[in-house]
Amino acid sequence: MNELVVDAIHRKLRMSVTYHGAMRIIEPQCYGIAHTGNELVRVHQIRGGSQREPLFNLEKMTDITLLDEHFTQPGPNYKKNDSAMKIIFAQL
Repeated sequence: MNELVVDAIHRKLRMSVTYHGAMRIIEPQCYGIAHTGNELVRVHQIRGGSQREPLFNLEKMTDITLLDEHFTQPGPNYKKNDSAMKIIFAQL
């Protein structure tokens, strides 16, 4: 379990990450384990990608940094208890 991601969700902090070679600014929404066993993070993407609320594979996320920027609400399509995850570590 990645404590930075858990902390970011609990404190509603934006994060800077590199994903597929591109720097992204994200608001983590939900973090857990997929039915395939991979650790996933549902994010609301602010900068760096075209999808607004994709699933990121934690293994492919690098340069993970908490930013001193808070967000106040989930992304517009956020659903609690994300069905893509069989175990949830943290969620909004």
